[in-house]
Amino acid sequence: MSATMSPPVGVDVLLTERCFTSTVATTLDVLATANTLARALGAPNDLFEPRVLSVDGNAVRSTSGIVFPVEGAAREGRGSVVVVCGPGMADVRQITEYVSNTANRELLDVVVVARGRGALISASCSSTFMLAEAGILDGLRATTSWWLGPAFRARYPAVTLVEDEMLIDVGTVLTAGAALAHTDLMIHVLRRHAGPSLAEACARYLTVDDTRRSQNNFRIVEHLALVDSEVAMAERKIRENPAKPPSLAALARLSGLTPRTLSRRFVAATGMSPKRFLRRVRLELAAHLLRSSNDPIDAVAARVGYDDERAFRRAFTRELGSSPSRYRKTPTSPPNES
Repeated sequence: MSATMSPPVGVDVLLTERCFTSTVATTLDVLATANTLARALGAPNDLFEPRVLSVDGNAVRSTSGIVFPVEGAAREGRGSVVVVCGPGMADVRQITEYVSNTANRELLDVVVVARGRGALISASCSSTFMLAEAGILDGLRATTSWWLGPAFRARYPAVTLVEDEMLIDVGTVLTAGAALAHTDLMIHVLRRHAGPSLAEACARYLTVDDTRRSQNNFRIVEHLALVDSEVAMAERKIRENPAKPPSLAALARLSGLTPRTLSRRFVAATGMSPKRFLRRVRLELAAHLLRSSNDPIDAVAARVGYDDERAFRRAFTRELGSSPSRYRKTPTSPPNES
């Protein structure tokens, strides 16, 4: 990190009504930590200057009822970084209704203008819908929370959605996964504007594993399948006998669809081809067996359809980010190491 960064990097923190409380707090806390550490390391001034703004300049109430005071209206923002703290809702329908509400158009226009002046635009989880609604993600790669993937993909086909990834940086826009991936996003903002040394120091002080790259190990495919009744039916049939599941053709006959149509429905609902969906179901079941039984790994592999234990180990590690043996030994932590 250089000894001086003057003037500080302006950060516009844009709040919407019913924003997610932790997104706002994480944004401000990470920036405050960066400023504190920078001064401890000899910087003569703060590196970041956040300014909390709302559409109309009035205080905003979050989904948990916390009232955040603001310092001005969104249109007054001039920051080099814009962090959008959008709707904190655990319901896809509410999110899409919220972002399409014409009352939010002014905030979307502010985001477009900010990008036009060269600001770095960033958002995570449901806030990524605000960026897509503004059109600034068209033609770009982006991510969002894994469970929002089907709705995002259907609403914004011009965006290349890669919900496997925890964070995507396309130069002018940063997007991140579920709500707590916002910490990863803010650490990356530090990396971009203050260098890797300070970013790593902040990550260590905040006990953040900023090496996480994938949301794969957090996915629950059963949840994704519920988006489409025919896919949900196919998912149930696969779970009845994961070692010898029905073929795609058989599942298509049961649903009254052609294999091609069912395959498209799988991709639309889950972001996965039927083949990958089957693999994911098998490996999720294997993960459950590893922690709920004392069966040897080769027996677990066989129960979910893997005759070759080595192939099972490779697939498990690739999909869930941890070897089967390590996953079994760490029952209270999500697998994130190979």
